[in-house]
Amino acid sequence: MPKYKKILESSIKNLRSSLTELSLDQFLASTIDSLMEIERGEYLEQAKDKGNGFYGRAFNSLRKNCLQINVPRTRTGEFSPNTLELVKINQEQVNELCLSLYKKGMTSRDISDLIKEMFGEGVSTTKITNLAKVFHKFRDAWENSQLDKHYLVSFCDCIFITVRRGDSYSREAIYVSYGVRTDFKREILALSINPTEGASEWGQIFEKLKKRGIEKIDLFVADGLSGLEEEIHRVFSESKFQKCVVHKMRNILNKTRPKDKVAMAEDLKEVFDNFSSDSTTEKALKKADKFCKKWKDKYPNLKRFFQEETIEYYFTYIDFNPKVRRMIYTTNSIENLNRIIRKATKNKLSFESPDNLLDYVFMITKEFEEKNFMKYPVSNFKYFNFNKSQTQLS
Repeated sequence: MPKYKKILESSIKNLRSSLTELSLDQFLASTIDSLMEIERGEYLEQAKDKGNGFYGRAFNSLRKNCLQINVPRTRTGEFSPNTLELVKINQEQVNELCLSLYKKGMTSRDISDLIKEMFGEGVSTTKITNLAKVFHKFRDAWENSQLDKHYLVSFCDCIFITVRRGDSYSREAIYVSYGVRTDFKREILALSINPTEGASEWGQIFEKLKKRGIEKIDLFVADGLSGLEEEIHRVFSESKFQKCVVHKMRNILNKTRPKDKVAMAEDLKEVFDNFSSDSTTEKALKKADKFCKKWKDKYPNLKRFFQEETIEYYFTYIDFNPKVRRMIYTTNSIENLNRIIRKATKNKLSFESPDNLLDYVFMITKEFEEKNFMKYPVSNFKYFNFNKSQTQLS
């Protein structure tokens, strides 16, 4: 090797002396050419083979220009210089950049145009789409991975995004669920797609969670979707269920005359303000009854929003420690995650298939999980307690 080291040193010195006449890219390309020629010389000394000229190759780099190099070859074609692998790193960087921009919400066309502007050569939209297919492998592995046996809470919600199914485009429901683990870190539990939102679809999702190893979820938090409580108790019979209070208040106010909205909103806040240590479900139900009586003359149908068979599901949070009630009486926390998804998908007017959409949403949510959910445990969940007798603790 000393002989080749001297040759290389001499070659680099000659190149440096003419650097004023060579661009930095030309200098780099000439150095790489010299390295590969040395490699071929070593190979030919040990192999029954002969040199057979060179072939040109261009690589995109994270610079304005492409790198043009001459790769030495042999007659048998069995020689491949190790130096070439170092140059390929530049191409991998371009691929990683494409995927990163895709995850940030840029369209394939916009990425292709940007890469061409930056590096002089474009990357086809088809290639970007093919690169994104790697997401599917990760999602498939995740959907078959084992989950923890016990979660404190599972928050569930749907977000609607336009997707192509067959020959038509329509807004379909993306089912999203995350859970709070016993170490107080949050974890994405489920992602699924269906043309509509329904309790039976949630039931199938819960069954899959059980097959992946979950034995117990203390509390589910979701909106007031009809029949959801039956599906939860069918699959996880010991779980409690909290229907989103914010959804309930919003639904009531949507049926209210504009001139009454402010007063009714204040009354509703009082009905659901049960965060002190002396709050009880009985007291909350009495406040709800008082609210209905106050407004029954103007809104005789208001009572249907407080049906006896479902109303207690809106006060389940009272069964838990006051320090966690504000975190579990609404689905607001998962709606924050949905906003991340909306922001990432808003530039992509539609997706070419349900799988393509789910793959993309998977990468968005898992990246958010890694940087937020797993990085910042919610320490207040140490006060989470399933037992009514413990709710008076401060």
